Amino acid sequence: MDVGETGEEIHTIIVYIAVLAEDKRMPDTIKKKDRKQKRAAVYDRWLHTLGGGEQVAFAYAETLRDLGYRTEILTHKKFDMHEAESKMHVDLHDITMRYLPNFLDYQLSQYTEGYDVFVSNSYLDYIPNRSKYGVLSIFFPSRIKVSVYEYMKRAHIIPSLRRFFIYPSQFEGFRYDEYRGGRLYKWLGKESTIYFNQNTHHLCIELRVDYLAFSCIDQIFFRLGKMKVEPVSRIVNRVSNAIQYEFTFTVPVKDTGLTIVLPESEYSDAIALTSMSINHPRYMLYNLFKSLFPTWEMRLHGGPSPTRFSDIDSYDRVIAISKFSQDWIHRYWGMRSGILYPPVDVKAFAPAKQKKNIIMHVGRFFLGGHSKKQLDMARVFKRLVETGLKDWELHFVGGIAEGHAHRQYVESIKEESLGYPIFLHTNVSFTELRTLLSEAKIYWHATGLDEDNERYPVRLEHFGITTVEAMASGCVPVVINCGGQPEIVTQDCGFVWNTREELMRYTILLIQDPKILKEKSRKALERSQYFSRERFKKELVAFLPKT
Repeated sequence: MDVGETGEEIHTIIVYIAVLAEDKRMPDTIKKKDRKQKRAAVYDRWLHTLGGGEQVAFAYAETLRDLGYRTEILTHKKFDMHEAESKMHVDLHDITMRYLPNFLDYQLSQYTEGYDVFVSNSYLDYIPNRSKYGVLSIFFPSRIKVSVYEYMKRAHIIPSLRRFFIYPSQFEGFRYDEYRGGRLYKWLGKESTIYFNQNTHHLCIELRVDYLAFSCIDQIFFRLGKMKVEPVSRIVNRVSNAIQYEFTFTVPVKDTGLTIVLPESEYSDAIALTSMSINHPRYMLYNLFKSLFPTWEMRLHGGPSPTRFSDIDSYDRVIAISKFSQDWIHRYWGMRSGILYPPVDVKAFAPAKQKKNIIMHVGRFFLGGHSKKQLDMARVFKRLVETGLKDWELHFVGGIAEGHAHRQYVESIKEESLGYPIFLHTNVSFTELRTLLSEAKIYWHATGLDEDNERYPVRLEHFGITTVEAMASGCVPVVINCGGQPEIVTQDCGFVWNTREELMRYTILLIQDPKILKEKSRKALERSQYFSRERFKKELVAFLPKT
């Protein structure tokens, strides 16, 4: 045991407890004064997705608030804070949201000024820091020294395509996406806004309703910013329950977007945006580009931009989310970094009293990048069934990335699963997810399968929050031996595998030996507690400036 490291950990815990205790004893007037003296901000471009990385962002903000900082969260796309608190099980009281223009990283540097602490917790964003103390949280680093081709792509090709194409840059206020009969349904909230990367003068949209109630439909109205706008036409199809609206704009729409406002009605929860078209060749070319190059199209909405070492050096601390990420920070950037494992709300999960013969996987359905490899896992499960496995099911849970290629990927999984006990859950609530995990016995993870770990390390799982959630639910993890997964799964609580044959062998071992399954389930539950939110907040104090 390293006495120095142990002493530092004890000091960190004492400081954290002392600060919280002192905060409770201080009168409100003193606390308000102190908050005026110290300001902190946490930036996350992707906060609206409410994914695993966003759990980290919220934990940073909660900790800074609890330490007495007047804390703001900086992002671009508006979202429902109450929904975030409910879905992510976080407490955002006394934390302010600040929405920034959708600028490039170097243009956002101005918004870091004036803070005592600025935390950048956004994947592949490296905003030059101007605050007094900067913390750069890294899920996985991008290369700074890149090939001429990669530099041209980041600095010129992607920016040029963004300027040339006309396309919807973001959707705000929509409740969720659902696919019905191969068609995307974007279910509307009370106010749902479509933003565009360029100004456009002509737009057609189609809404579909479950109930053709004109008492509701006639009260739908539209805004550009605060200005109410009227469609030039409305066509109602009583057969398909579709309503088509056509707009002609005489004012800029790029910065304001088109907002669809629904009335207070029992039928408002059953209205979805199902199609949109812009009468312009640059929009038509965008759709062609999206269908031919889906991975490139994703880069139009975010991804690494040209970064200088001076941008990284503007931060006082660089923090990796795993030893795997830490190693690649050193290899790509030649610098040391600390490790702070992501916080997991392990208290929100628990094993069911009666488990079922279920193998689970949780992860978004998409192609490219660090794909979750659901299709490959479905094929492995089919081999198990074909070699004699009976009375077991495989369940996939996850949202579907937007785009035709990703929808086709889901369809290919469904086709592959026909006739087998394989189930896809593409739109479940947190309660349903928690129930499925609690009832499952085994958890599979395969991100990084068949990838070149040295050439494309970004395609591996950088940590694996869903694996910890499964372990907290009493599932035995059987996960791929790469990325951050081996840091989570120890020998006594699960298995790590290198080949499909090993995945099959370890799974059969657990199925055939209930004693091993039960013991590893107990150890997995114990191991999951190490990655708790409380541990994250205590360890974070050591990375912050001394107060």
